[in-house]
Amino acid sequence: MRKAAIYFFLVALCLSAGVSFGQTKSITRQPIQVDSNFLSTLKTAPHFMSQNRLAPAINAAIKNQDPRIVSLPTFTRSFTFGGQTFPFTMVGQDPSLKRTTIVPTTYIPMSLVFDEFVDANGNSITIDAESITNEIKNSPIFAKSPFSTGFTQLIDAEMRAQFFGATNNDRGDNFHLLLGNPKTLTPVTIEVPVGSGLLFQLPDGSLFAFIDIAYINAQLNTLVQTEGITVDSIPIFLTRNAVYGQFFQGNPASCCVGGFHTAFETKRVGNKSFVQTIAFATSLDQDVAQGLFGAPLFADIFALSHEVAELANNPFINNATPNYQLPGLPDGACQANLEVGDGVINLTNASTTLTLNGFDYHPQTVALLQWFEGITPSDAINGAYSYPDTTALTAPFSPCPFQ
Repeated sequence: MRKAAIYFFLVALCLSAGVSFGQTKSITRQPIQVDSNFLSTLKTAPHFMSQNRLAPAINAAIKNQDPRIVSLPTFTRSFTFGGQTFPFTMVGQDPSLKRTTIVPTTYIPMSLVFDEFVDANGNSITIDAESITNEIKNSPIFAKSPFSTGFTQLIDAEMRAQFFGATNNDRGDNFHLLLGNPKTLTPVTIEVPVGSGLLFQLPDGSLFAFIDIAYINAQLNTLVQTEGITVDSIPIFLTRNAVYGQFFQGNPASCCVGGFHTAFETKRVGNKSFVQTIAFATSLDQDVAQGLFGAPLFADIFALSHEVAELANNPFINNATPNYQLPGLPDGACQANLEVGDGVINLTNASTTLTLNGFDYHPQTVALLQWFEGITPSDAINGAYSYPDTTALTAPFSPCPFQ
């Protein structure tokens, strides 16, 4: 029902503008004019994706901390709920060791140019992601900010919050998971062909794109082989002012994905397996986010903070949890994995505001490990179940009513 509602809405929107879908020849047109808040009327929730592309044997080796797996530094712990044990693997070193882990990070801005759309003068249109590089690098993802867990980066603050009890309430400079100063690789420009994307324009002139997720996936599959990334780093691919969904025969069928993270084996050398993780996200200008959703969803670092937090907590997308009801969605919308952003994304207070260097950033609040463990009280900092906004989740998960 959700996909159908989006599909018919977009069809009606574009037909009212006198255009058609499924174009295969190179006919150019100007961006489709839309009203502000037009996506906020859709009966759907912005969402994210994740995919484990590893063989069962590799997944098992990761859980066993097999030294033949070459990837990010990780540790494995477990918790018990309902008589069942749930092991999990996270990035960094075991909190009880009270050590600092610095993970190398690479950053690849992805600009978009459209075969099908031109401006009023007939010139090609590019949505430039390189221009927001400094905005991203100076954000709380990489720059230190004040948190209740210390003056540090956002992801580190979240990890320290949930392992506050495991480190004996350590407020010192001991257990940390830090992202290294991001190395910017060669920016890339993705050519979006006819039938793989739509370009819209808001009343204030702002442009945003809706692009086929399968097409962008194919481009990423190429980029991870050509951009010189390494398995011991976190590569971040970022686009600007674009959302993603499924297309069917050139027609949009679902919306709106803000990003994803994934893990896959890159090669084997002798008895060693090399496993790459990546994060992909969009970054909407704040006026575009407001115009699309009537809220700062996907604004600046919202989607990126979601994906990097999930990569840190579930790097190989193989951390199972009890089956939980997704907060903010109807009964029966459930998951059973340790995707910390998904526990909050559908709440009205999913984002928080952090001001840094005079810029208001909107990272997403995430669910802490204690929420998935189902424990009361929480042994996270100040008994929290979510962070940085500890009011987003105030009790453990609700079991899915359809188990």
